[in-house]
Amino acid sequence: MTNDVNYRVPSKLKRAAHDSGPRQVSSIDLVVIHSTEGGTAASVAAMFSLESAIASTHLVVDDDECFRMVPDLVIPWGAKGANHDGLHVELCGWAKWSREQWLAREPTLERAAFKCAKWAWQYKIPRRWLTVEELRAGKRGFTTHVDVNAAFKQGSHWDPGPGFPGDAFLTLVKKWYADIVDERTK
Repeated sequence: MTNDVNYRVPSKLKRAAHDSGPRQVSSIDLVVIHSTEGGTAASVAAMFSLESAIASTHLVVDDDECFRMVPDLVIPWGAKGANHDGLHVELCGWAKWSREQWLAREPTLERAAFKCAKWAWQYKIPRRWLTVEELRAGKRGFTTHVDVNAAFKQGSHWDPGPGFPGDAFLTLVKKWYADIVDERTK
């Protein structure tokens, strides 16, 4: 798998139709993991580009592709309570999936982990999962849409679901992060 895939929006589409405007680099504290609840990266990107869409994200990732929907320094409509300070990535999958089903999507997990590792390096985000209490307290790190909802009580989404292999995903993020640091120090 090549992880240097260019971020892109399908040629027939524009970027996500909605956002809340610009933000400063200093406001970025979180990486927020979501599941798309079906579709491919291309089909979900197409949905986010519609005026009728009531959500947006930074990246949509599947086994084969990654699409950028809004720039990092634009506030998405991803998860109320973590939009202003979060970088959001949608993994093509289902919140109902078991751990085994998620782990069977190794290319999606690898691609998303690589993108998240780049964010962690670029924005100095700690490679650790936050508890709901830490999220509420304003700590920096990784979280999920369901934990954002638990912390800020502004939504009902439960993605990426209880079967999401957060430990395995964070191990991949740390592996890619080490590679990025190693490459930068050569």
